[in-house]
Amino acid sequence: MELIEINFQSVNKEIQNSRNIIYGAGYNGRFLYELLSSNHIPVEAFYDDDESRWGDLFCDKKILSKNELDVLDKNTICILISSMYIGQITFKLEKMGFERAFVSFATLQEKDSDEFQFHKYKDNLDYRNDLENLINISKDDQTKRYFQLIKKSVASGKALPEIVDLYCGEKQYFLNCFKGKLNGLSFLDGGAYTGDTVRELLGEEINPEVVYCFEANLVNYKKLKKFASENEKMCKLVCENLALWNANTKLGMEFENYNSRIDRNAKDLVVQAVTIDEYFRNKKLGFIKMDMEGAERKALEGGMKTIKRDRPILAISMYHGLDDIVEIPKMFMWKQEIKNYFFFVRHHSYTYSETVLYGIPEESNIL
Repeated sequence: MELIEINFQSVNKEIQNSRNIIYGAGYNGRFLYELLSSNHIPVEAFYDDDESRWGDLFCDKKILSKNELDVLDKNTICILISSMYIGQITFKLEKMGFERAFVSFATLQEKDSDEFQFHKYKDNLDYRNDLENLINISKDDQTKRYFQLIKKSVASGKALPEIVDLYCGEKQYFLNCFKGKLNGLSFLDGGAYTGDTVRELLGEEINPEVVYCFEANLVNYKKLKKFASENEKMCKLVCENLALWNANTKLGMEFENYNSRIDRNAKDLVVQAVTIDEYFRNKKLGFIKMDMEGAERKALEGGMKTIKRDRPILAISMYHGLDDIVEIPKMFMWKQEIKNYFFFVRHHSYTYSETVLYGIPEESNIL
């Protein structure tokens, strides 16, 4: 599939005079929409993979369903990809019959530079030494290359386009080596959102014993419960409107819906938090996935006893800040709080987001 870079210095005539659909109704989608609007480029609608949002309005534009997108005239519609999952999205668009899509790598790179603030770590010798140690103890080439690029990015003070070369092409959380080996496990889905990871799990024809879904945002939780009731015959889902933390406490949150995160200073929106060790005191875990907008470290601290006891497969998002990129791998690869695991990093997008630390116990025979 042909990917065409949007040139905002000399706006592509094709999208300026076309029916444009933005793929991805999230933070990046809003960012791209505002950028297009400021350049007088029309946007007709959005599309998003989250089925629970189909028919909703976003930036005063409708979020189309898959059927509505699929029946559009492929010759007159331009798809503008805002999501960082460019590789996966182009594959889906090709299956629908689209032959080309528009992206803005340069804009996403600028946003990554702003969000990660590499320049602030440029003179931080401790951070750079930590990266060097992670490079030295990495046991596979892709992991080593990832930490080398982070070190290079910090030294340059900005996001670098080489991040695209680290895109692994495998399904996030459900790597090729897991195929046929996850059936019958109990899953923890930390940051379950509206069920997007469970949808992927079911799409991979994995049959878990049960999936414990934790979603701190109440709006998302209600959609998650609806999804669970609609799929109860396919999979046993236990949904909890709880945050995972290193203590049983109440926590403040900021933002809403797709971009909620823990903010202990927030007062208006409060959620109950539990520890993994307390919740799973009498429950066994076989697989832990976490994507919790920066709360992963605290949740892991509150679950280390359970991890040592049950020795589950781990898939932990580590991209919510430069500190996480170092500190989460240090907990396992460096400090070795659990023994006889193989840890490695895989990168699942064309930007600096969606990086996952995987941990596989030796006795699982998965590798």
